[in-house]
Amino acid sequence: MNTLKYLTPFYTFILFCLIPISKLKAEDWSYQMGINSARFRYESPSGLSQNSFQSDAGLHLSILRSDRLINPSKTKSRFLKKLAYQIGLAINQYNAIGETQNIPFSYASTFIGVKLGIGLNTNLGRGLRLTYRGQLQANKFVLGSQKMGNEVFNLQGNSQFDRIQWQLGGEVKLSKEINSQVATFIFFSDAWQVNNTQLDGSQFAINPTSFGFGIQYSILK
Repeated sequence: MNTLKYLTPFYTFILFCLIPISKLKAEDWSYQMGINSARFRYESPSGLSQNSFQSDAGLHLSILRSDRLINPSKTKSRFLKKLAYQIGLAINQYNAIGETQNIPFSYASTFIGVKLGIGLNTNLGRGLRLTYRGQLQANKFVLGSQKMGNEVFNLQGNSQFDRIQWQLGGEVKLSKEINSQVATFIFFSDAWQVNNTQLDGSQFAINPTSFGFGIQYSILK
């Protein structure tokens, strides 16, 4: 019952996002994979910061669809013609290591989420295209553990991890056309968790930086 309690609002959010957009014909599908470098930040209710966290690598996978935000035939604005939306699903591993009082520790956590974005596409010529967008992501904790010395703790039910995680950030993507429908790309993104206040007054956030590569398939031209 507790699992359903936390999953229900998450999947309601997914349906809310996907249903209206599913009526639009997607222009591009993107499949990307890369590495997350997650910055864990903790501050006690008294304002004391935990500085022993060190970023550790984690996997990033996502499938995304995008299309023009506005039909070019319905506006004369060059700016609006360049705007495009993006929506998709992402799987992220956020990991960290560190040491406190000479005791080593590590965190390993996996999240699945919905990624929304709006940005601009710029044609650089010679098949190169630069895309930069702002992004909002909602993540749900799936599984994870904390290792402290020789002890291992399940993070399921831990209020710092096991809740909907909201992130704001941006992404830059450079793509190169292979043919009229297929392109490869590299990307870099940075994000910040905005709901970082805990019930006890402490602050905890996971702020990831992601980079990697992918392939893009264009349905329409």
